[in-house]
Amino acid sequence: MNRLKFIAEHMLISLFILSVAFAVNAQNPDPPAKLPEGMTGSTTKDPRSHLSAGLYDAGYAAMGMNHLQLLKKPGAFQLGNDKEKLKQAFKALGIPENAKVPPSFINGVAPLAFANSDLAFQGDKLFLGNFYGVNIYDISNPTKAKLLTSMICPGGQGDVSVYQNLMFMSVEAINGRTDCGTQAFPVGTPGQAPAAEKDRFRGVRIFDISNIKSPKQGGA
Repeated sequence: MNRLKFIAEHMLISLFILSVAFAVNAQNPDPPAKLPEGMTGSTTKDPRSHLSAGLYDAGYAAMGMNHLQLLKKPGAFQLGNDKEKLKQAFKALGIPENAKVPPSFINGVAPLAFANSDLAFQGDKLFLGNFYGVNIYDISNPTKAKLLTSMICPGGQGDVSVYQNLMFMSVEAINGRTDCGTQAFPVGTPGQAPAAEKDRFRGVRIFDISNIKSPKQGGA
């Protein structure tokens, strides 16, 4: 009996000591790891921590560069409230038309079908890839960039590369077609691979951009 009492007392004392040790350690955490030279870590003094929200008038902070111009995406590349555009976006994302989609999804995820994805440059031309196609700008005067060509060609990812008179564009989404058409394919059963379609395309498109205002698809 005395032995059990002795063990119980020592266990209680050990638990008490451990509790005190944990409490002291919690109040005296290890100092943060030393940052690499030149880094200061996160701080509310960083001008980026107080930027205002917005779509076309969001606050910004820059170092070593100046904001010269804001160009909105062409109308064909904006989701808006167009019901047909919503249908196209849902098909591009593999969502059945009769699916019950919450408003938060429409506002937050559906625009991905019209998202800008990549940039390529050649001379005074800027090629802006998009999940829905590509837009080409004249940036000879950076303060007054102008849209030269707007080409609809759905299929995401829309990453672009340019070499001489050729433009290469990646395609990975289930709505990609060999003819750049906007008519998507029927959405299949969730969890299953999409049905084979002779006009479906994934890979790399190749365009002849000899006439920058009228790119011609030469291969896919």
